[in-house]
Amino acid sequence: MTGLPELEGRTAVVTGAASGIGLAVTEAFVAAGMQVLMTDLDDASLASHAERLARDGGEVRTLAVDVTDPDAVERAADAVVEHFGKLHVAVNNAGVVVQGNSWELPLTEWHRVIDVDLWGVIHGIRSFVPRILASGEPGHVVNTASMAAVTAIPGIGPYTASKHAVLGLSDGLRAELAAISAPVGVSVVMPGMIKTGLNPLGTVGPEQVAANVIDAVRRDRPYVFTDDHHIPAVESRLGAIMASRADVVSG
Repeated sequence: MTGLPELEGRTAVVTGAASGIGLAVTEAFVAAGMQVLMTDLDDASLASHAERLARDGGEVRTLAVDVTDPDAVERAADAVVEHFGKLHVAVNNAGVVVQGNSWELPLTEWHRVIDVDLWGVIHGIRSFVPRILASGEPGHVVNTASMAAVTAIPGIGPYTASKHAVLGLSDGLRAELAAISAPVGVSVVMPGMIKTGLNPLGTVGPEQVAANVIDAVRRDRPYVFTDDHHIPAVESRLGAIMASRADVVSG
């Protein structure tokens, strides 16, 4: 087990930090005494929130980053070390969603969602994990998935595919870090009906997700459910997968 019980004085980078879950996580990190590099495509919103957090005593920096661009993510990794000296926690959170039947959505929409929701996480892992390891100190990686990582939600095929992949990628990364005895944990966050720009019909505030992220970093929770939505659907699906083992045909 790893974990970072004491967050004060640690440094973090958060993608998709200009609103929703990313902003709430940033606010929670700052409240815990962390230094944070906030990244997002929305530079104006980043600057506004950073100014507010700084007025309240937070130590934050901002950088406009397109997570689909590996060079831009690499620059963010350089920037957080340049600004704060070390990197301890990386939150790969940027995400988009599109609705439509899987066979009808244009390929451009498939690529757009997967480029952000999966490749954005891959780029973050490739750029941020080496910096965390270079610190020589305990660290943590947080990848934002969704309840769509553990149940199939119709009408959002690219998003569901990406979030399933983020779950598997996170599990693999955790095992890889354990294999080299690195003191770096990995959490995959699976929010449900959270009220954000991606889901204006949500019923739970993003601050609840942020509270669970903080707890997950401190206690090294590998799987982070943030609410009680979709429990029957998830249990039914996972149960059906396990039960199907009995249907194996030999011969």
